[in-house]
Amino acid sequence: MTSLFIRWAIIASAVYITQFLVDGIWVKNFFSAIIASLIIGFLNTFIKPILALITLPAIILTFGLFMLVINTLLLWFAGEILEGIEIAGFIPAFWGSIIISLGTWFGNKLTR
Repeated sequence: MTSLFIRWAIIASAVYITQFLVDGIWVKNFFSAIIASLIIGFLNTFIKPILALITLPAIILTFGLFMLVINTLLLWFAGEILEGIEIAGFIPAFWGSIIISLGTWFGNKLTR
C-alpha cells in the first residue's frame, strides 16, 4: 500500500515539475497535480488499452511511436476535464507527456 502512495507522489511531482519545463502547461498548485495524477492514472488504466486496440494498425506501422500520440491525447483530455490544470494545445501536451513519462520512469527506478 505504501508503494502505491509513493508512486502516486512520484507521478504528482512529475506533473507539477512539468509546468516549469514546458511553456503552455499551468498547474494551479500541488493539490491539483495530485488530482491530475489520479485522473491520468485512471485514463491510462481504462481508456489507453481501448485506444491502443483501436489504433493497433497505426501503432504497428509506426513501430510504437503512435503511443506517444495516445499519451498526448490522454494528457490533453485530463487537462480539459480538470480545473486546476491548463494545457494550451497539442504541442505542450506532447512535450508534457514525454516529460511526465520520463519523470515517472526515473522516480520509479530510484524507489525500487
